[in-house]
Amino acid sequence: GSHQWKSDIQYLQTVPMIAVLVRAINAFSITKELLNGNLRSKHGQDSTFIMSETPEHAYKLASLLFFEKELYSDEIMRPKQLHLPPPRTHVNSIISKEGRHHLSDLPERLVYQSEGILKSMLAPPRLLSSILVTSQVQHFGKIFKRIEQEEFTVVGLRITRDSDALVFCVQAENAIYKLLQLVGPKDPRDAKINFQFSLRASFPSTSSTDNFYVSETYADSVLDIKKYFPEGLCCANTLDLQAEGIAHSYVDPLPLTASQRSYTSRPDIRKPLLQNVCVVFPPDLLRFAKHIRLSPASKLITLIQSCQFEVINAKLLRIQTNQIPSFRKLFKVHYELSQTFVNRPCLVIVFQRENAASCFTQILRGFSNTKQQDVPEQQRSSGFL
Repeated sequence: GSHQWKSDIQYLQTVPMIAVLVRAINAFSITKELLNGNLRSKHGQDSTFIMSETPEHAYKLASLLFFEKELYSDEIMRPKQLHLPPPRTHVNSIISKEGRHHLSDLPERLVYQSEGILKSMLAPPRLLSSILVTSQVQHFGKIFKRIEQEEFTVVGLRITRDSDALVFCVQAENAIYKLLQLVGPKDPRDAKINFQFSLRASFPSTSSTDNFYVSETYADSVLDIKKYFPEGLCCANTLDLQAEGIAHSYVDPLPLTASQRSYTSRPDIRKPLLQNVCVVFPPDLLRFAKHIRLSPASKLITLIQSCQFEVINAKLLRIQTNQIPSFRKLFKVHYELSQTFVNRPCLVIVFQRENAASCFTQILRGFSNTKQQDVPEQQRSSGFL
């Protein structure tokens, strides 16, 4: 501990002492403010308690004063526990049907065990995933930017063909609770008055239906991910994904060939010049610049939509090594650029508008001339297809 504890320790050695281990959000500042405001030393000192001020000190004191079996969490006092997965760790074990350990012919499997409080204090932050569904496809670029600004990483993306809804799967520490705060309350009046920067306030509904759906608990997020992304996500594996049986490193199962890839267009007799443009954003354009929490891809999508382009399909996927030859043939890219796509997430979006092909070329030229300073040097050569 610190040098200031010396006099407190000498005093506490002469009287009975109570040791308490508490857990809360912002626990250090809340506990210090509470104790300083309510406890005063009878012998004129500023305090009659010793409190850890860092996670390291908290763990040292807790492990010194308590055994693991003496610590129990009060789930009633943890209302936000619904947004978190259960504490778990895994060990490799071979277990028979009777529950006894064998070293013989049974296959090895992962067994997940609850983690004790002391061990959980040493555990690093856990990346969680959550689902956001919105009908505001016309604001795709702006919503994508807001998600990035709140330090989420998009690990899954698709447009449902039955309802034309845009589905994001985002990943971050404490993702379920953070995404609920970003979306805001369901009451539009409450969102507009008290949560002015929430998505529901920024993109209000013009009808009685809600434009946004978000997973409200950890259990809901697991079910939603399996519902909207049964093939898996584009991210690294985590203990929680493995425990819930959610696949990672999603690869599009269809080979990238023109004969096997198709989608249904939406002709409009009032707009005979409608054209579609398929844009592939390379992995390097999905990375954040060092000086700003925004990727070049989110800026490009917003720019393209501001030029009256409509998003009619979108998907986040990985391309395997055996798909690269078809990929190069289809998009006519050189070998060095194609290798930057291998086993890394890339974003594919289909845009639509009148004279899309010619207009899109002009947009790219204008973006190249005016926005290069926002793109890191190593990403400028990547371009997009």
